[in-house]
Amino acid sequence: YQNTCEACDAPVRYQGEAERPLHSRIGEYLRAMRNHRAHENNAMGQHQAAAHPGVAPRISVLILDCKPNTVKRKLSEALFIHKKHPELNDKSELEAVVKYTVNA
Repeated sequence: YQNTCEACDAPVRYQGEAERPLHSRIGEYLRAMRNHRAHENNAMGQHQAAAHPGVAPRISVLILDCKPNTVKRKLSEALFIHKKHPELNDKSELEAVVKYTVNA
């Protein structure tokens, strides 16, 4: 999936993957954006605090791919991050994917 901050003039995106239902994951992002101190490791929450303090969070969500298998999902996520270079992702996602797939 890809989250886009709709409060920004230029696209600010985060790409991820989730085994759980997407609405559950989006709820986590919205909670982190409303209270970033309680979710310090959440990229969307950190962005909201830095770029839009005191403003209600506004995001759009796009499903990029759907894979039932964890390894395939993580590989798909890594490929999208590598190709699209979303602004809020860092190398830790790619390192986690490599670690997970090598140890799988």
